[in-house]
Amino acid sequence: MKQALGGPVHRSDAIQIIQKGIDRLSLISAYLAAGCLGLLTLLTLCQVALGVLSKVSDVFPSDIAVGWEYSAYLMGTAFMLGGALTMRAGMQIRVEILMRMVGSRLQRLMEIVASAIGAGFVSFLALSLALFALDSYQSGQVSGGSFTPLWIPQATLAMGTTVYALQSIMRVIAAVLRMPLINESFKVASASE
Repeated sequence: MKQALGGPVHRSDAIQIIQKGIDRLSLISAYLAAGCLGLLTLLTLCQVALGVLSKVSDVFPSDIAVGWEYSAYLMGTAFMLGGALTMRAGMQIRVEILMRMVGSRLQRLMEIVASAIGAGFVSFLALSLALFALDSYQSGQVSGGSFTPLWIPQATLAMGTTVYALQSIMRVIAAVLRMPLINESFKVASASE
């Protein structure tokens, strides 16, 4: 037990405070992911509308020149920004056949090992994407089609993956300390409920 300004603080209390902070980041990240999906939908609708209008009149272009490129940026960013909350809500795709075949003690060990492997992978990806964005920024790389500075979409991917990595690392810590791995308040109702 350590002494803090207001009195003693247990180690698990500190971990819970950190977890709440990462949960907040994950929630903000998920809202940004939803915004990306909204923009992606709007961009797609505009592409379709222009395609139809271009058949009616030659005044309209047949598509938005940067449509495919920006669609890819938005989709990748939405995927990475949404990963942390998806995992914390327990909504990620998991193969649980092995987990159901073993006892609870071995299940916890398997959860720790699987979470550690996942955290290692996502952390490596976050670092790689951050370095990639930094390199693009320093070299001034731009997209060939739209002349968009590439560090901008790369940085959004790195940001989302970093939040995902933080949540993955917290999952390992929670598994080791036998804390809840899933935040039930983040779950959404399914069709079967």
